[in-house]
Amino acid sequence: DFTPEGSVKAATAKLDYLEALGVNAIELMPIQEFDGNNSWGYNPCFYFAPDKAYGTEEDYKEFIDECHKRGIAVILDIVLTHATGQFPWMLMWSDDGAYPNSQNPFFNVKAKHPFNVYNDLNHNYHKTKSYFCDMLKYWLTEYKVDGYRFDLAKGITQTDSGNDDGRCQQYDSNRIGHLKAYYDAMQQASPGSYMILEYFVCDREESEMADYGALPWRNSIHGYQESVM
Repeated sequence: DFTPEGSVKAATAKLDYLEALGVNAIELMPIQEFDGNNSWGYNPCFYFAPDKAYGTEEDYKEFIDECHKRGIAVILDIVLTHATGQFPWMLMWSDDGAYPNSQNPFFNVKAKHPFNVYNDLNHNYHKTKSYFCDMLKYWLTEYKVDGYRFDLAKGITQTDSGNDDGRCQQYDSNRIGHLKAYYDAMQQASPGSYMILEYFVCDREESEMADYGALPWRNSIHGYQESVM
């Protein structure tokens, strides 16, 4: 929606304008293949493919290369908490083709947090974690993105958070373990790559991930929010 054409190629033509404004980073809302052609992208189904609605693989790569020529970093917004019904591993263990059944190792029948949409992924399963480690490395090396913004990072857990209202909650070592594994995979592929977390967790967790190298939103620190604004 940044251009009337709604394409990556048209956005590339605007990069001189953005550079003149002093922009040094661009965050793309989720561009991994999603259901349909009209979406904000928070309904992912194929994580290794850029969505065809905005252009070709070559268009995306040219956009990123041209950003880098101007000293502009490119950050991808990604959704690791859930996937839609088109995701192959959901369909392989599903009774109705819409929801996972109890034999599905990749997905939870019931989501572990109240903000879930579509099908909740089980990051405790080793093949789920391996898949996402590979995916994180792929976009960093194949497309040369500079990092990721993890949508609803607090949902990357197998700890049932019940009716958590989205504010401060108890420390979750399960979530910390997953995020550190993904951060390690990123740094292995591209040292210094950004992990930005939409976190909504307690200060202890935010501080631990910040000390590890991630960039949490710091939702529980009101002074930090004021300084950002």
